[in-house]
Amino acid sequence: MIKMANSLLIQLIVSLLLGGIAVFSYSPFDIWPLAFISFIGLLLLANQPSSKRAALIGFVWGIGYFVSGVHWVYVSIKQYGELTTVLSLVVLSLLIAYLSLYPMLFAILLRLCHKICPAYSFKQLIILAPLLWQITEFLRGTLLNGFAWLQLGYTQLNAPLNGLFPVIGINGVNLFFSICSGLFAYLIYHGIKYRKAVGHRPKLHNFSATCAILVIFFASFWLNKIHWTQIDTTRQTTITLAQGNIAQSLRWDSQQLDNTLNTYRSLTEQNMKSSDIVIWSEAAITDFEVNQQAYLIALDRYASANNTAVAVGIIDLERQFNDYQIYNVLIVLGDNVPYQYPTRNRYLKHHLVPFGEYTPLESLLKPIANLLSVPMSSMTEGPAIQKPLEIKGFKFTTVICYEVILSNLVWQNFGTDTDFLLTVSNDAWFGDTIGPWQHLQMARARALEFGRTLLRSTNNGITVVINPQGTIIKQIPQFETTTLTTTVNPSIGLTPYAKWGNYPYYFALMVLAIIIILRRKH
Repeated sequence: MIKMANSLLIQLIVSLLLGGIAVFSYSPFDIWPLAFISFIGLLLLANQPSSKRAALIGFVWGIGYFVSGVHWVYVSIKQYGELTTVLSLVVLSLLIAYLSLYPMLFAILLRLCHKICPAYSFKQLIILAPLLWQITEFLRGTLLNGFAWLQLGYTQLNAPLNGLFPVIGINGVNLFFSICSGLFAYLIYHGIKYRKAVGHRPKLHNFSATCAILVIFFASFWLNKIHWTQIDTTRQTTITLAQGNIAQSLRWDSQQLDNTLNTYRSLTEQNMKSSDIVIWSEAAITDFEVNQQAYLIALDRYASANNTAVAVGIIDLERQFNDYQIYNVLIVLGDNVPYQYPTRNRYLKHHLVPFGEYTPLESLLKPIANLLSVPMSSMTEGPAIQKPLEIKGFKFTTVICYEVILSNLVWQNFGTDTDFLLTVSNDAWFGDTIGPWQHLQMARARALEFGRTLLRSTNNGITVVINPQGTIIKQIPQFETTTLTTTVNPSIGLTPYAKWGNYPYYFALMVLAIIIILRRKH
């Protein structure tokens, strides 16, 4: 009994460490092999004698994974939620414990399926485990509006599987990442097993697993050489991204508003003569649109006079009878039709952040929202599908802040005539942490998936231009009041992912499920 307890304790410590090292596979570190090591370790350790032990392994791995990966949320809770240190740590701990339930569920399901797929078998590690991982990751990204942060596929942007992004998207990359991890786990486990068993030769499955890894890596390498889209050399525009660098602690202070308006207007005027389009950050104007009519009309006229369009992040308050709706919006000024509230050429944020912009299960969780004291935390979501912003004759498929990590949302709004991808954000909530770098990494994946240049304008960084290959081609430093100006051409053509979205991914999941069902019958 003592020996078993000691063994479990060691396994839990190893699980915690394996979960923790995964953070270094994401930006800004980008040591991608650690993602494989972390997940392979989970696969090998999750095969426990009982479901309870498997649950412990999965939960502790999740604790390590999310403590290291999303600890930066503490900055938002402590500094901007205005909670005490103790309460901030309690809220963060609850979040991490909740997120860790999903790896725990994965480990439990893997253990419960031992009769269908025996532990460490080819079918378990290469077919069942990837399928179960997709299910639990789907739940994590969906329930309570989801938190699809830190999906392991993102570690492959500068790694062997990056060629798969424009073909099957992030979900497909997640699937093939878990399949490759299962193949490695199979080779490791059976390699050790047969080395200990004198006289045994490796099974055919070992050779098959090695070949499968090589085929997947080679296919991705080959796909990465294909240019799915082309640059349209006949059209060009000069765009300026304005980074106001307004401290989060001051953004919603009414005494700061005039300074914010002057800062963004000054940055715009400096580039008005040389740029066709100027793009501000998310909620750059921290006031209701109806309250800023004089400012917006003046800016609209000034922009029109200089033949420049300005995309402005602002908050829209719509009164409806005895009720009202608050939207996080991006509006276009100075382009074609003179500004008159409410303009049609606008984007309304659809996917809201729990507790930051709305309260899930409000009747139950409202006290937590009140405790956090986050401004503008009672917003209304915009439509899921919206027309692209049309600015100076170019079409921008637009998302705001968190939405850029939702590949399917971008796909739903992407059109064959989309010229650019546009995202505006305010990562000041994250402070000087790794959070903005993780956010940027996911934005890079969208550019690669759709084969379009992505423009990212933020309040205090990281403001960048990303080419259709997912590579940052221009960037300005964080925490500086400055602008980024670039001359870009739109892209034409469609990547396979832009055409088909997640349908090939769903087909792959169906194939895995059918294999398990058919093999179970035999």
